[in-house]
Amino acid sequence: MGREGSSGMVKLLRRAPPTVLLSLIIALQTGRAGGPEAIPVEMLLVDSPDQATQILDRLNAGDDFAALAHEYSIDTTASDGGYLGEVNPDDMRLELRDALKDLRPGERSGIVKLPSGYAILQVLKEPQTANTPDTLDTDPARLLAVKAQESIPRTIDASGYQELIQSMRDRIFSETWATDLKGACATRQQAPVEAIAALREQLNSKAGKTPEDLAISHMVIGELLSATGSLDDAIEEWEQAYELDKSVSGDYVPILEGALGPGYLRRASLPDPSKRSPVNENWLMPSRPGAPQAKQADVRKGIQYLTRLLARDRSNTEVQWLLNLAYMMAGTYPAGVPKDVLIPPSVFASQEDLGHFRDVAPAAGLDVVGTAGGAIVDDFDNDGLLDVVTSQMDDCAPLHFFHNNGDGTFTDRAAQAGLLDQTGGLNIIQTDYNNDGCLDILIMRGGWEFPRRRSLLRNNCDGTFTDVTEQSGLLQPPRSSQSAVWADIDNDGNLDLFVANENAPAQLFLNRGDGTFVDIAREAGVGRSAFSKAVVAEDYDHDGDVDFYVSNQNGPGFLYHNNGDRTFTEVSGPAGVQANRYAFGAWFFDYDNDGWPDLFVTSYYGSAAESARSYLGLPRRGETLKLFKNMKDGTFRDVTVETGLDRVLLPMGSNFGDIDNDGYPDIYLGMGTPSFATIFPNTLLHNQEGKRFVDVTESTGTGAVSKGHGVAFGDLGNTGEEDIFVVMGGASIGDRGVARLFENPGHGNDWITLKLVGEKSNRAAIGARIAVTVVNPGKEARTIYKAVGSGGSFGASPFQQHIGLGKSARIEKIEIFWPASKTRQTFTGVAPNQFLEIKESATSPVKLDRPSFQIGKAALSAAKSAPLRP
Repeated sequence: MGREGSSGMVKLLRRAPPTVLLSLIIALQTGRAGGPEAIPVEMLLVDSPDQATQILDRLNAGDDFAALAHEYSIDTTASDGGYLGEVNPDDMRLELRDALKDLRPGERSGIVKLPSGYAILQVLKEPQTANTPDTLDTDPARLLAVKAQESIPRTIDASGYQELIQSMRDRIFSETWATDLKGACATRQQAPVEAIAALREQLNSKAGKTPEDLAISHMVIGELLSATGSLDDAIEEWEQAYELDKSVSGDYVPILEGALGPGYLRRASLPDPSKRSPVNENWLMPSRPGAPQAKQADVRKGIQYLTRLLARDRSNTEVQWLLNLAYMMAGTYPAGVPKDVLIPPSVFASQEDLGHFRDVAPAAGLDVVGTAGGAIVDDFDNDGLLDVVTSQMDDCAPLHFFHNNGDGTFTDRAAQAGLLDQTGGLNIIQTDYNNDGCLDILIMRGGWEFPRRRSLLRNNCDGTFTDVTEQSGLLQPPRSSQSAVWADIDNDGNLDLFVANENAPAQLFLNRGDGTFVDIAREAGVGRSAFSKAVVAEDYDHDGDVDFYVSNQNGPGFLYHNNGDRTFTEVSGPAGVQANRYAFGAWFFDYDNDGWPDLFVTSYYGSAAESARSYLGLPRRGETLKLFKNMKDGTFRDVTVETGLDRVLLPMGSNFGDIDNDGYPDIYLGMGTPSFATIFPNTLLHNQEGKRFVDVTESTGTGAVSKGHGVAFGDLGNTGEEDIFVVMGGASIGDRGVARLFENPGHGNDWITLKLVGEKSNRAAIGARIAVTVVNPGKEARTIYKAVGSGGSFGASPFQQHIGLGKSARIEKIEIFWPASKTRQTFTGVAPNQFLEIKESATSPVKLDRPSFQIGKAALSAAKSAPLRP
């Protein structure tokens, strides 16, 4: 491949969809890519043969292919009317290749059976010049803004995750693969090995290949090795590719510098079990004095490559950011950073000092190492102590079930609980779907990847769980999803389940009350397809029926208003909550305590450069976080700017809680993308009395820089202060992280914790509303509002509700509204700083005696040198 061909390849590498990148490169190595055989093709994919037959009949009767694809297809191209682009049949799956081989322009195939569903293909007479318009939002100014974002620089990606997914895609042949957890694990392990072997075979056959051709093979082998955790070998492959290409055209040199710089930093920061200590002060941004340092040889190499890359474009804020991080890892920030590159410490400075939150996960036995995943903090055995459950998106990694021992330590009882065969899961949430008083677990799988089964694990109330997914009716059909929410849509006392899927219709499972569910999404009016990333529930208009909000990555979110008859109306436009098109996490909470739930939605435009610009206060084009204030009339007002949340960040996991017991909910965001280059600190935002959120990451020491996912707030030591637990790690095994437990230092404010028990309403009291009226010295009475739930959409906090009351608080009254019975309870004369249980029909609360202890006390006492604040 000559210089001109190499330049073309660089362009292809930069713009190729992730799902075709590996196939593209292998095809280039075998000489099969491109060429005159490429034809414009549309594809419509559904999940049942009956539906495929009905759609084929409609097509034969003259219905429009693109319109049907937009409405029914579960493929990622649904929003584009099924348009795949100009494709070479030789580069497609065998089944699709055979279906296309005899088709002429304007003709369509029959039904093609695939592992992911049933497809119909159509060859166009000429390529499309534009995508199918998005009818959800046709405002010209809005569309112009979306087009402007297309020019935002995308993040350097050296994680190999996209290549790993493509290698897996090429191996999924079995109809039962999506429901076979062991098969998914085997595919994740074997697929990259086979892809690497195929590439090495091409590499060894050097006849007719230029140095650029060989460099491509080394590059992709390195990507696959990095995804599987073999960073030593990956870096060696990238170094070989670098030297090969540097000796000739140099077209790939910037790409490889973008891989090697972050790659060396990633290797430098991998968890080292030999350096385990009770308190983890490592990998915080900005780095703390005295914190353990990284492998310095790797850090120096990372700085070397990043410096070269920045020299090519001094305006590249992403590389500038990475260089400052590298100098932090070297222990020489800020003095050692070249002045023209330095990001001043003032950029990271907190506006308030709320005390230092030590990471005591090692002392507690919670420093689990893994990839991105979910977290639940709740009491699974009803002993009054909060346990911790974690998952990983790695298909071979089982759940961890950490039992709270009541002495500041936790023991993993996954084996005893029967959970070791429950592998994978990017998100997990708790529930009590059968109203037996014991919390169950739902595992969501397949997010960002392939349709995968979910798992409903019934708590047997004896320390064990049973997989009841199939018998409950939740097994089929498998979907790609990482978001679901439990809510009682018809107030019959049984929790129903809304599942937001990726490029497939949403599912709304009605709980029949006998342990089984039926999907009523289509008739309920919520079965829309989008690349959905979160679904949350709340009765936002206080009409007694729970509503839903769905955030999407490919368009505005959906706000479903409950009509009170098991049907919903989508009202996001009239309600004024359509300002996001690249959204991720979401939740309802009453940020200003006016009694009406507001809506918070995170943005997720995958550009590290834009996030860096946001930190530096430079003009930016990416979408910001969004906060919509409930106007009490069914509409919302965008208050993002006035509350200080107009920042472009990259939050994955996120949740809210009250870090200082002042009665106002604060926000913790776990940052990241699959790329090794996306290294931003998790961010803690303090709510200043419902007026503004300020960044307190630096002062609290909560800015962990490994990727943050599942986030849960919980009082793990029953001390009356909420701690923050975070599952850390990226998408690939090469991007493993160590879970963090940030212990709350305490702030001297009062609190009350309420465990509600439904009787006519669902047993877990999900959806019940709480109002606590308090008086603080020198201030007028105020009311603090909470609704029972697990908090945000990526990480689950306890169903018991911890409510901060402020300084020297006197509780005037506690009010509870129960949705199913439509009853209200009022309790007076309640003292603060205690745990209470309130049943739906009770005339008075019951005090719960719960032991209080310091997390990891024994380990911390043994480690005399562990600093309170370095």
